[in-house]
Amino acid sequence: MKLLLYAWNANNEQILADNLIKFGFEVIWFREPCKHYTRDIELAAKMIPYIHQKNIDIVISFNYFPIISMICDTCKIPYYAWIYDSPHFTLYARQAMLPCNHIGIFDKDMVHKLQEKGVQTVFHTPLSVDVDCFEQVIRRAGRKESERFQSDISFVGSLYTDGHNYFNRLLEKQEQEKFDCIIRKQCFSYEVNYISEALVSGEIDIHVIQEKMEQEGLMLGEDYFAEAQDVLQAAVLEKKVTVEERRILLNRIAEKFGEQYRLSLYSGSDLHEQPMLKKYHKGTVNYRKQMPLVFSGSKINLNLSLRSIHSGIPLRVLDIMACGGFVLSNWQPEIAEYFEEGKEIATFTGLEECMDKISFYLTHDEERRLIAERGKKKVKDMFSYKEGLERLFAI
Repeated sequence: MKLLLYAWNANNEQILADNLIKFGFEVIWFREPCKHYTRDIELAAKMIPYIHQKNIDIVISFNYFPIISMICDTCKIPYYAWIYDSPHFTLYARQAMLPCNHIGIFDKDMVHKLQEKGVQTVFHTPLSVDVDCFEQVIRRAGRKESERFQSDISFVGSLYTDGHNYFNRLLEKQEQEKFDCIIRKQCFSYEVNYISEALVSGEIDIHVIQEKMEQEGLMLGEDYFAEAQDVLQAAVLEKKVTVEERRILLNRIAEKFGEQYRLSLYSGSDLHEQPMLKKYHKGTVNYRKQMPLVFSGSKINLNLSLRSIHSGIPLRVLDIMACGGFVLSNWQPEIAEYFEEGKEIATFTGLEECMDKISFYLTHDEERRLIAERGKKKVKDMFSYKEGLERLFAI
């Protein structure tokens, strides 16, 4: 069976292709930039004849492209999309309802939300990792290269200090104060979605900010069925909670542990307004060649999930475990569902609990080692690409 892999430089496309071949597919790559998610006529004009020329049976991509739905609907073949980004607003495109779609989403909450809006082509598919691939990178690294990435505490990720922190751009100081209360309430609180409750109850007035959202180009337009509050929640308010949580926690860690322990922050964010964190900033790391060395060489790897991920297991958690690293993560429903606390992962439900667990695991090497070992075994057994593709293709 011939499968067309739409490539857009996602991190794991080669790993996906290798595992599709193991499944028995003949994988044919298609590399062409998508210039407009719903109306890229140029992409359609190139892909449709290519599908016919190569006798393609299935199209697959990481993340969802509505224009590819229309192409597959025209060609009468199925389109499989495996979502790993959040928020991922193309899921609100009207084309998501086309029957050719098979959209696997790693976050159960997002699946339920879309189904409630009438999208019946989505289903829950946790993400996957290739443990063998990471092991090869770690094994092949030289001693000096491995030592360069060793830390006691590390964090890999964005602090969103750039223009995508829409909260500060959209709201004047006086308006920000109206939202700050709910933002502070949501920070380091993981079992109740106070933002969603405030939007439903009317405590947060969407009209205060909607016009400015339109001016910033945040409103999705007529090709989408998302409501303004969906965009406000994920792109503005939950992003702001993420910004504040990461800023507060990393500064607390730097203050308490920075002098005694090796703290490393790998981020592309501008930290000129974060002098405490700037001391520990090590730049960015390459996903395939360097990130595995960070995760395997750090005593504690922090995961602070994007708050737009309401239930799912972020890929970062699986990546850390696949590298044999110890994970200390904020609590998530699906993390609690799939992994046993204190056995395969360590989680926290508040800022002080996080600090206490950092103190504990920095001084309990054997407990930390065993948790990392069991976590690696769990992802190898349950979150391999074989398992993931079987779920995606409902085999």
